[in-house]
Amino acid sequence: MSNQVIRVGLVGAGYIASWHAQTLAQLKGVKLTAVCDPATAAAKALADRYGAAPFSTLSEMLAAGACDAVHILTPPHLHREQAEACLAAGAHVLVEKPFALSTSDAKAVLDAATRAERLVAVNHNFLGLPSYRRLKELIAGGFPGRIDSADLHWRYPLAPLRSGPYGLWMLRSSENLLLELGPHLFAFAGDLFGQLDDIDLRLSKPITLPTGVALPQGWQISARAGHVDVRISLSLVEGPDDRSVSLRGVAGTARLDLAADTLVLQRPNTAELILGPLFDEFSAAAQHVRQATANAKQQLLSLNQKSPYALGFLGMIGSFYEAVARNEPIDRRFDANSAVTVIDAIERTTACIPRQDNPAMPAWPAPMG
Repeated sequence: MSNQVIRVGLVGAGYIASWHAQTLAQLKGVKLTAVCDPATAAAKALADRYGAAPFSTLSEMLAAGACDAVHILTPPHLHREQAEACLAAGAHVLVEKPFALSTSDAKAVLDAATRAERLVAVNHNFLGLPSYRRLKELIAGGFPGRIDSADLHWRYPLAPLRSGPYGLWMLRSSENLLLELGPHLFAFAGDLFGQLDDIDLRLSKPITLPTGVALPQGWQISARAGHVDVRISLSLVEGPDDRSVSLRGVAGTARLDLAADTLVLQRPNTAELILGPLFDEFSAAAQHVRQATANAKQQLLSLNQKSPYALGFLGMIGSFYEAVARNEPIDRRFDANSAVTVIDAIERTTACIPRQDNPAMPAWPAPMG
């Protein structure tokens, strides 16, 4: 397929679809050709913007033979069925996170891709950040040495908890909430360290929504990956943005800021007890200024198409289509095995949630054809 334009269809025309469409428009050898959504006005509006064809059902889009690859951007309870349908039709598939609702569903999609001899990937977009790529290169080069602990934070206010819409899929249960937000952090843990064991969970700051559903706003998750202690923290209350990955090793520390796409390293000088801490702070400040200036310039010149969030999408989706074009395996950050690892860890974490009786919610719409 290296000499052909890869035709892409989007299933779902909501908010996240615009990010996928913008990213596809930046890639060479890739063209958005179809948009599918039962909300026909939304499908047509997005399709018209990129010169694509609108469809109201997935079966219609697949029958039209309009795409070589499909992005599944629908509510998570539809992911498995729609991914399997696309793979059976001969399309490569990229699934938005969460990849699936359960480990068994995730493995079923992986098996379907194997049978169809097609590629399937998951959009763990923050693993596509340039600064994360630099962090992986540093680790491969020996810094920060043997890692003993990792702290992964998602401390970011979740506006729908306070202002709605309260019928969102992720607000229907605590399990849904972790499936929606958890992949961001569990993907880093899985990519860096592999399987998490000895998972423990502590919940805090409960809030009851107008729907009657009670949800925790604070999540403290501790686990072990080999010799590494892993701490995962989610805080959804009001406060400063702290979405980050911090690693501590024998030779120093590394902190990746997900919102700013900055990587700050510290290599303590243990020989200089008086001025060493001061020099460490100067070094950290200089790294912040240098990277922040470069990021600001890049965003200004690109009209914000190269914001950290956009760059994560570009890194992830670009990697997927590079694999499709070359008929090569997908980067393991985004492949189906990574997706299974993440969903398995989340499933074992949700098993620690105390049982509670939330009110019944209206059923979700049936799959799109």
